Amino acid sequence: MPDQKAALFNLIIVALTLVTVLALYPFLGHGAAGGFGLSGFLGFSPLFFRRRRGQVLADERDQLIQRRSTIIAYSVFWLAFVASAMLALVSYGFDGAVPVPVLVNAVWLGLMLVVGMNAIATLAQYGRGGSDARS
Repeated sequence: MPDQKAALFNLIIVALTLVTVLALYPFLGHGAAGGFGLSGFLGFSPLFFRRRRGQVLADERDQLIQRRSTIIAYSVFWLAFVASAMLALVSYGFDGAVPVPVLVNAVWLGLMLVVGMNAIATLAQYGRGGSDARS
């Protein structure tokens, strides 16, 4: 249950951050990257894992789901990373200079991709848990 709450919280923060940046871009241009500061709220997700007396926070199934989610998230990230590198090559050429805002935004978008995919994979695995899923 804490994993699901943390995943949902992270997904909401990622979506809110991306919506904010996209909404600010027409008005602020590259200054809209300041909206990525909302991702700092991701630091609150460990609060869902506070230990209470007599409560087991995670069992083997929870750990397996987290491992799978991490593998899925980083696999998607690396595919996107390679695709974006090839897109930069096509866009800017071999001798072109990639603008700094493009690189900075790529880092933030990579973070959003990893956290968001991890959350989606976690929620999907708990959702299809079957009869042994927690309520």
